[in-house]
Amino acid sequence: MYVKKSPLIGRGFILFLAFICVALPIMGIVLNFMDGNAFHFGFIIGLGLFSLVGFYFIRLFLWNTYGKEVIEIGESSVSYYVDYHYFKGNQKQMKYEELTYEFTSIGFEEEQKGNLIIVANVKEFIHSAVNMPNAELIELIGVLEKR
Repeated sequence: MYVKKSPLIGRGFILFLAFICVALPIMGIVLNFMDGNAFHFGFIIGLGLFSLVGFYFIRLFLWNTYGKEVIEIGESSVSYYVDYHYFKGNQKQMKYEELTYEFTSIGFEEEQKGNLIIVANVKEFIHSAVNMPNAELIELIGVLEKR
């Protein structure tokens, strides 16, 4: 299931934020050295924290540009992972005897959108993050139940 691309200006802003999160601490370190100050451990901590925030923005950019969820249904197991194009999220695997397919409505009622839920048992389920129109979800559930 693919994510609908967000507008170019929004993705550009997210990419700009990621660049700023990495560039600002580096510029701060360079300017600090140019003023003749000595190196201290706080530089590494600041760069590390800003880099983590920058990585989050890069991941958000990739999700909004190339994101997709991959669900592979086998004879007795289901595997699920999120694909960001350049790297993948954690893979989740579930064993099942019988799968149940459902969907939850999200957003405003007039939008008629929802998320797919694949239930293996009471404790294990996969809740999709891709928003789809309810009509497409009902059609997809019908196809999945026939297999």
